[in-house]
Amino acid sequence: MQEQIMLHELKSTDSVDVYKMLQKIDIQEYSFRNEVNGMTYDEYKTWLKLQEDWARGESLPNGFVRQWTFWLYVDNNPVGYGKLREKLTEKSKIHGGNIGYAISKDERGKGYGTKLFKLLLAKAKELGIETILSTVDKSNPVSRAVQLKCGGKLISENDCCWYYSFDE
Repeated sequence: MQEQIMLHELKSTDSVDVYKMLQKIDIQEYSFRNEVNGMTYDEYKTWLKLQEDWARGESLPNGFVRQWTFWLYVDNNPVGYGKLREKLTEKSKIHGGNIGYAISKDERGKGYGTKLFKLLLAKAKELGIETILSTVDKSNPVSRAVQLKCGGKLISENDCCWYYSFDE
């Protein structure tokens, strides 16, 4: 039986299942930051409302751009998540890019990172994000493999990062 894989946009009404999944992703995984790790459930609910605001381009901190958060569901269970930035800032051109993602520790090694990244690329195009840059820490060869599987073109590198473009 084939897995049912879906991308869901963050909503302030998201369930405790998402909260539990987020606790299985470290607060800092390479250059991806999971702010929810270690939060109480009430703090998580407040965080969800703030992320909805950011997706509308509201209440953005200075230097931030509009950002959407999406959950990857497999067979109705959340297994990971990703973030899409509407455009690049000077900071995200160096570290972060337009797309960031992470998979729950207990769901890794199943190809979900690649599936999530492909869905995020499609969502970025749907949202009108024309220039797509992904930065990958050189200490993260698994993410580098995901970039290559998803058609990323290596455009530059430095001592700490690889830079991939997904422009057509």
